[in-house]
Amino acid sequence: MKNRASGFYLTLVAAILALVGVIIYGRVMYTMPVVYGVLIAAIVVEVLAIVINKRVFNNFLPIIEGVLLGYGLAMSFFVMVNQIGYVIAGLDKIDTLYSFIAFAVIAGIGMLLNIVAGFLKQSKDE
Repeated sequence: MKNRASGFYLTLVAAILALVGVIIYGRVMYTMPVVYGVLIAAIVVEVLAIVINKRVFNNFLPIIEGVLLGYGLAMSFFVMVNQIGYVIAGLDKIDTLYSFIAFAVIAGIGMLLNIVAGFLKQSKDE
């Protein structure tokens, strides 16, 4: 961990946000198992990067995590589109979307952190 640069720490924060996203996604009204799998895969990629600590793997780390978080975010919208429509039409209350909105914000921030980390160094010896 001594040779890590700022890009690696941004991806680490994004992985922590993915873990928080898994917890919050459990409270969403309609869920899709693929989203859980994608978020857990993003966390596993980060753990592998810490364990393996190879420069070639670490350079692709933010790209892999960002794609996984973005895909999970898109798939979560796919399931909730009807509920969002019900709220917009006034057929249901907005409080049915609060946990989904929290998840979407957390996953979106994690994805953006990975995009920024993709332009930064992952280790100091690069």
